[in-house]
Amino acid sequence: MGDRVLNIKVSVDGILIPMKVADAEEEKEYRDAASLIQSRVQKLRAAYPSLNDKYYYAMAMLNTAVEIVRIYNRNETAPFLEAINDLEKEIDGVIKK
Repeated sequence: MGDRVLNIKVSVDGILIPMKVADAEEEKEYRDAASLIQSRVQKLRAAYPSLNDKYYYAMAMLNTAVEIVRIYNRNETAPFLEAINDLEKEIDGVIKK
């Protein structure tokens, strides 16, 4: 990440998530990703109103991971594998809560 690290907090569904990022560009990527997940959680909540919150989060991350897998299968590039591994860690963290 270089010498300088920015400490930020991004919010998903009212949950503040502390992150360390290298620069403003990476901060924007995290904020955009949080907005995407928030949007997906809201849509899933509307479609399936009787589920527990952890299912909305897991479903949103699973949908995102499926998109990444589809892109990976088309392009077969290593960065998508890294993204999938990161998402798997996030899914595990949410499901354990």
